[in-house]
Amino acid sequence: MKILGVRNSTKTIRFCVLEGERSNYQFTNCNDENKIDLPKSLKEEADILKWVEDEFKRLFDKYGPFDHLAIKQNENVATRYSTLRKVMFFDCIATMVAVRLHVPYSSQVYANLGTKSKEVCAFIEVRTPKTSTYWDSQMADAVAAAIKNLT
Repeated sequence: MKILGVRNSTKTIRFCVLEGERSNYQFTNCNDENKIDLPKSLKEEADILKWVEDEFKRLFDKYGPFDHLAIKQNENVATRYSTLRKVMFFDCIATMVAVRLHVPYSSQVYANLGTKSKEVCAFIEVRTPKTSTYWDSQMADAVAAAIKNLT
């Protein structure tokens, strides 16, 4: 089984590729590309959304084919709608790319993953190696979502 785990933020796409089964898997891009920063030159929403779509298509082409797309969704409170809206759009774009490619998908929250935001790094570090660069809770979120969907 091959899973693409994703955690979007307003300025970054964090992702992991896991291959194998729940009891025996590899984090294949652990020491490779795992962070994509939104270009600062993009100002218009339509340009940003198109760029995000192109990046997800590139990930599916470069690392696929995938058996599943697992998204760790943003859990910000509704009062931060402007931030939440952008991340929700990015999640929707990733989902639509998966749909077009006939890849099953899911969206996870911490309650589904069995951890909390302040504990996710430690939760993942006992299950798989950390990335050699850019290790943070968003990367751990992507890995946790992917692990949840391994069978």
